[in-house]
Amino acid sequence: METLDNEFDQAVRNVTISGVKRDRAIAAHSEVRALLEADPELCSWGIDSILIGSYARQTARYPGKDVDVFLRFKNLSVRHSPEKVYNAVERVLVAEYGLKDRDIDGRITRQARSLKIDFPDPDDDLSDNSFSIDAVPAVPWGEHWGIPNRDRDQWNSEEKRWIKTNPVKFADDTDALAIATWSPTVGTSNAYRPVVRLLRQVRHVHFGKERPGGLFTEVAAYYAWKDQLVTGTTWAELLTSTMEQVAKRFEKCAEDGLPDPVLGTPMKPDLDAWQWSAAADGLNRLAEQGRQALDSERCRAAKMWRDILGSNDRGQVLPLPDGCDANGFPVGAVTAAGAVGSNDPRGFASLPWPTRRRM
Repeated sequence: METLDNEFDQAVRNVTISGVKRDRAIAAHSEVRALLEADPELCSWGIDSILIGSYARQTARYPGKDVDVFLRFKNLSVRHSPEKVYNAVERVLVAEYGLKDRDIDGRITRQARSLKIDFPDPDDDLSDNSFSIDAVPAVPWGEHWGIPNRDRDQWNSEEKRWIKTNPVKFADDTDALAIATWSPTVGTSNAYRPVVRLLRQVRHVHFGKERPGGLFTEVAAYYAWKDQLVTGTTWAELLTSTMEQVAKRFEKCAEDGLPDPVLGTPMKPDLDAWQWSAAADGLNRLAEQGRQALDSERCRAAKMWRDILGSNDRGQVLPLPDGCDANGFPVGAVTAAGAVGSNDPRGFASLPWPTRRRM
């Protein structure tokens, strides 16, 4: 079995947020949180911020374009107006960073239920070190939290103005899964988070903006690992097994959707059955090629995995093994003119997500 252990070790590093990008993200979210937590009105509402999202769960793939900050107002409740809470947060942020489309150097963008603060690279506007912070207000809802409804027309409705969620609990459950003694490891390290980052990379390369997106894909992987369905002792085996199990989960979602990992209710937005089926078909094809790579010789396996994992701002995610060329042949081997293979991800594994019409 060819598992390309050294090359996958580097691939994991290549999809992990680190270095300057990570340092700037920490400085930025710390700055925003300190600013909001110093405001007298927000303090009177019991503001207590915490990181959420894939960045907080350590499942975000490089380059990681945004960081979500959850603004918990512990002294409020779902009886309070989301408009009042949102406007108060906006007041503080706009005073510091300015509003886009109004101020020349404004960095705040109003979103449906959050406020986005841009943090461009001061040395290069096109740098991959640019990112944003999303500030999301929330109020207690029993043991869970309420965030503003995306539909602002519902903000005057006592029953619909807040949407129940609990990203904090999902982060805690992810932590528990990542340290569980029964959870698969590579060497001495738990493999869940790195495999999810690799899976998110695969989804991004081959399926782009098609749904289900990155969060849905991660949640499906979470269920597969939690149910102990994923097997293997190497990155290549575990990623292949995870793709297979996520595809099976997507097939089941065609009728009932994907349950929220905390609330158990179907995740939003709703997807059509054909979208779930297309996602399952796409991942099944990639998983099949992963199985073929495991049974291939070293150079051919590397070519297949490079097609599956594609590239990011750091270049090809999986490096070429010594003695192999980008076409999947040993260096110096005679290759036919026009043989499939290059440094660009293409071929069978890189076929786009199937596009289907709703029948």
